[in-house]
Amino acid sequence: MKVQGNRYINNPEMIKNKVEKKTTVPQNIISEDDVKISDSARKLVETARDKVSDFQAMHFSSINGEIKEIPAEYKCENLFKLELKTSSISGDKSVFEGHSENEVSVFEKWVDENAAEYLSEDERNTLKEQIDKMVAAVDDLNAREGYRGTSFESVFLLSASEAGLNKINKMYIPEQLQTAFQNMIDEYVHFNESARNSIMERMTPDYMVIGIRSKTETYKYKSEIISDEKNFYTNEKTEMTGLCDKFLSDEIDKDSFYDGLKGYLNHYYENRYELRNQPGSVREKSNDMLDKLQHMFGV
Repeated sequence: MKVQGNRYINNPEMIKNKVEKKTTVPQNIISEDDVKISDSARKLVETARDKVSDFQAMHFSSINGEIKEIPAEYKCENLFKLELKTSSISGDKSVFEGHSENEVSVFEKWVDENAAEYLSEDERNTLKEQIDKMVAAVDDLNAREGYRGTSFESVFLLSASEAGLNKINKMYIPEQLQTAFQNMIDEYVHFNESARNSIMERMTPDYMVIGIRSKTETYKYKSEIISDEKNFYTNEKTEMTGLCDKFLSDEIDKDSFYDGLKGYLNHYYENRYELRNQPGSVREKSNDMLDKLQHMFGV
């Protein structure tokens, strides 16, 4: 599919307002300026709007200036329908391919095939329950419609999930199997990161126009945008992994961990373009992510 037009997606609120007008017309069609937009096209517009918000949020960490324009005319596939898929670390087919919405089942199969010799049935069931706590939020995110590339939420949840699985490896996995289970964790992280990065790169526009201070404007091209995105998410992963590791190794208590997470989330969401000056929405977004971490770690 190709999105065409002589405008730029430079105002997420403008797009949002157009999308919301669907309530005044038949449910599966939006009429805007004599143009009919199907549900599929509307979802693509919403996905593009979400991506603009991601760029706006990254501006504080990776883009030295204010985003003025993003071209609306570039190839835009049905990215909300794309499967998460990538090769394994070794280059073969990933064991997680085809199971992106139920990755816990891949881990459970591994437990059944490898741990029976070392753990009782009750111990294996307990192990599976612990793994499910660490993987369920990532599975739920992968099952969600919308933009499926790398995002703040995907990095946040995957970083916490990885830290939790590493803790499980030390606490519950027999020593003889820890190297093999670590390989499973590495494949899981690689699959989610690489598959989402691939979609992110395909979704990235050819260029953006960046405003610096007063009226100075400059172009930022695709390779630079992707580099900035990857640096932004690498820094986020480092921050999240550090917080989780400190908590799981008892360097900080639950209250300090919770306060650190809350401050980190609030800082991010307060800087989202569409959430500025909306403390209620920021609080709702932050609490939703904290609830997911509470299920993982019991904070």
